[in-house]
Amino acid sequence: MEYNNYTLQEAVRLVFLASRYKRGLTQNGLSIISNITRQFISQIEIGKRQPSIFTLCALANAYNVPLSEFFAEVDKLYPLLANENFQPTSDTLHASESNKIATAYIKNAKKKCHRKRK
Repeated sequence: MEYNNYTLQEAVRLVFLASRYKRGLTQNGLSIISNITRQFISQIEIGKRQPSIFTLCALANAYNVPLSEFFAEVDKLYPLLANENFQPTSDTLHASESNKIATAYIKNAKKKCHRKRK
């Protein structure tokens, strides 16, 4: 698979955001358990900054999950963002409240990805 940098960045951003939502954490709560500043978390979530591998390791440690789990989620999401015909629904993402929020972000991200590629 050939990766588009902008789409890959969006996938990383959305998985970062969804990880926090799934755990019911605020940005401040994530900041406390990960030692990542709340401001930096906010910048990552709105797409102004990209997390380094060290930031992703801190996130994995805070959530007590292997780093590979984060990248597995990015791998699942990337093709959905890259596919111009894919229309996410709450059924696609199992309809939990946090996933409904993630669905809205994905719809918005898809629009941005396809605008940037043109």
